[in-house]
Amino acid sequence: MKILNSYSIKQLRFWLLLMIIGLILCLAGCTGQNSMVNDNTLEDTTNKNTELVLVEREISSNYDPNFYPGSNHYIKNGSAEALFKVDEQGVVQPSLAKGFERIDKHTWHILLRPEAKFWSGVKIDSEAVIASLERSRASNIRALPMLEGLTFTPLEEWRIKVDTERSNLFVPLNLSYMELCIINADKSHDSVETMDMSGMYKVVEFEPKKSMILEINDNYYGEKPNIERIIHEAISDQETRSLAVLSQRADIAMQISNESIAQLKMDENVILYSAPASNTGTIYLNLRKAKFEDIRVRQALAWGLDREELVLLGSEGLSTPTSTWLSSNPKYKDQRTKIYSHYDFDKAEDLLEAAGWVKRDDGMRYKDDNLLHIKLMTWGQDKALGETIQNQWSKLGISVEVQYGDYSLIMTAREEGEWDASIEAWTTFGDEYALLSTQFSPEGSGNYGGFNNSQINNMLEELKNAETEQRKVEIATQIDSLAAELAPSIYMYPRVETTAVNKRLKGFQVHFRQFENAINNQLRFE
Repeated sequence: MKILNSYSIKQLRFWLLLMIIGLILCLAGCTGQNSMVNDNTLEDTTNKNTELVLVEREISSNYDPNFYPGSNHYIKNGSAEALFKVDEQGVVQPSLAKGFERIDKHTWHILLRPEAKFWSGVKIDSEAVIASLERSRASNIRALPMLEGLTFTPLEEWRIKVDTERSNLFVPLNLSYMELCIINADKSHDSVETMDMSGMYKVVEFEPKKSMILEINDNYYGEKPNIERIIHEAISDQETRSLAVLSQRADIAMQISNESIAQLKMDENVILYSAPASNTGTIYLNLRKAKFEDIRVRQALAWGLDREELVLLGSEGLSTPTSTWLSSNPKYKDQRTKIYSHYDFDKAEDLLEAAGWVKRDDGMRYKDDNLLHIKLMTWGQDKALGETIQNQWSKLGISVEVQYGDYSLIMTAREEGEWDASIEAWTTFGDEYALLSTQFSPEGSGNYGGFNNSQINNMLEELKNAETEQRKVEIATQIDSLAAELAPSIYMYPRVETTAVNKRLKGFQVHFRQFENAINNQLRFE
């Protein structure tokens, strides 16, 4: 009898699903009824010349863009805008703003567009923009690092003064952040009727976490899009997202699983775009747990990861191993193997022994009769990755339990303090101080494990006040290296973002920050 491995089973399941969906579509065509390839309930009314279907793992969970995950999804589907946008070359360009001026090392002017209006027709002047940014500061924890030390003052109707605590901070880069879309702060944003943003599309129907329908915003100041209607859907199941493209039910499918890439490449009607993003797949450790207080245990976990195998099984070989957090940023690529240059099983075992975690006859490690057990929480595309980590750490005698599920489970566990380790990837592109303080300062919103190191805190303060770009890079490199050595978290590889696009759709723009770049006004059907 031939035994199927897990990958073969996934392939078999994929093709069985495809056959079933093909049959459903055939029956629907015969009976004149519409059918939807989805795990949701939105009716298929697609007109392939005037309507585009965008699917991804999750969409906004709230009408309010300041409720995470929100702002980046609205930017992605064309309904919202930040003041600035980073282009595919990494250059900051005006978006909702008209431009910027650097006055001195602590002062910038943001120039606005007099013609810009919210969906409602309300003008987007300096008072409105500042109100939106302050609303984000007050209610969006992910926006805080980019607004820290910034003071906004209206100078004229279409000009804003920005004062910075730090010298030589590139303010437009901070204001391009995906969690800083500009909204009408006078609106409550608790229903479709009370939402008010600035994008080229306007939300007309919305079921949070499931589906959103958008139509052209008549008050848009810029070039109107070619496609009249966008349907933005959440399809949590990875294989179903791929099947939605193969069946031509969806025109753009994001977060394509690595396991589906081979099948999608075989379809001549699908174009795939894959690239490692500027983010770092990270295992965050809860340093409040006694077992992680000893640096030798954390370093053992870092040395005990075969990152080449993680890349192979977790990203289908499409990414590149990295052992420091910042090194997925192209500017810091030389950091990739600076600390944990290779897989060293023996060193990992020696560190665990030195920390008092001794193997017993059952092959597991104990200290004072306590089993070294780690509950690893994963989500999204990281199921295979979690299982590979489990296998590698288990060889060291560590009991590893993998819990795979919705990201909300991880958030709840963190809030309650009932977690050991979890996988996530934050962007590494942007202002170094904002990025690194988010990860390593005691108050950082990405410092999930409670890391607090006086040396790094002092270096962060020095980075905050660095006068030149060269000095910023030097200090950021030092922080990145020391943080990897101290191992409050374990770094693996940049996540690969793969997007599948209907061949008939033209004008799709490939971007290293694809997660916020899906819909643009140049899209059209052939």
